[in-house]
Amino acid sequence: MNKKIKILEAAKDVLLKKGVFKTRVEDITNHLGIAKGSFYTYFKSKDELLGEIIDSVYKLREVELRELINKPSDYQKNLTAFIMKRFIISSENLKLYLILINLTRNLEHLTPILREKLINIEFLNRKLLKKIIENIPDVNYSEKEINTMIIFILGGIKSYRMERLFYKNAEDYFISDIEEFKERMQEIDLEEEVKLVVNTILKLLIGGKK
Repeated sequence: MNKKIKILEAAKDVLLKKGVFKTRVEDITNHLGIAKGSFYTYFKSKDELLGEIIDSVYKLREVELRELINKPSDYQKNLTAFIMKRFIISSENLKLYLILINLTRNLEHLTPILREKLINIEFLNRKLLKKIIENIPDVNYSEKEINTMIIFILGGIKSYRMERLFYKNAEDYFISDIEEFKERMQEIDLEEEVKLVVNTILKLLIGGKK
């Protein structure tokens, strides 16, 4: 593992422990036991490091898009796969997504560059969902209707996922601990949860005009 990756991995641990906005560069370097100058060899600032973390999530979404494009156009299976990927988070990517949630909850405090990177992830999600909707047979939605439904559906998925997977309590509000998240996942029947969400969305999509 090269030094830049070590710094990124250490940063994820510190960011989750102290919080995105309370974490200082020296907290990360102290955690690694390296000089502060070593950090600036690879990153100009903490924001640049955060930008790389966001970029990592964007790249994961891009892979999902390519997989979806290359699959047969069975819209129900594609919708299920799309939603399943919103709920299933691999152990190796869990830290990334927990940090991303922390960032999206505090958009107003982020720099314009970081906000734009987060918005690009949202646009990629919209692109994915739009392709699924356009492959629904015998349904004739206008561009405006599709865009409205995409906003509504993605907002619903995000709220439902936050409530079921990440909400903790009134004081701490969201889970930020890896082990705590894993325990939450063990308490949930993920297959049934996703099935419920998919069926609800299909009612909205197919229950409209044909």
